[in-house]
Amino acid sequence: MPSLGVHTTGLVQLALDPAGRLEPPTSFEKAGWYAGGPAPGEFGPAVIGAHVDSKAGPALFYRLGALAKGARVDVTRADGSVAVFVVDRVGRYAKDDFPTAAVYGNTTDRAELRLITCGGAFDHASGHYVDNVVAFAHLVGTRP
Repeated sequence: MPSLGVHTTGLVQLALDPAGRLEPPTSFEKAGWYAGGPAPGEFGPAVIGAHVDSKAGPALFYRLGALAKGARVDVTRADGSVAVFVVDRVGRYAKDDFPTAAVYGNTTDRAELRLITCGGAFDHASGHYVDNVVAFAHLVGTRP
């Protein structure tokens, strides 16, 4: 995310936990791709998640909520090409009202990208944030 100065290499593969939630990467400096869905740049909604913070401070997606409509997101694919996405919108959603269909549901005519992290207030009783921040983007091209 050049506009936010966010850069990482080597997406890790992510899966869903037994409750059907996306498991976060084990590293706070890495992003992970939901391997049960399309890869970034393929038809459909590719999902990438990363942590917002750690006990030591901000993590990779700390500023995801500041990503603006029209911002560029570059994802280097396994073949070395770069899929270039443009952000359509960013929203914050209560985890109890997560827009599962909008995030994971099939797109009808293009490759899309979803970037997800935690947000909102931190619930000390559960040890988790109460919301998720989701950026929605679509593919505008690829480059070698």
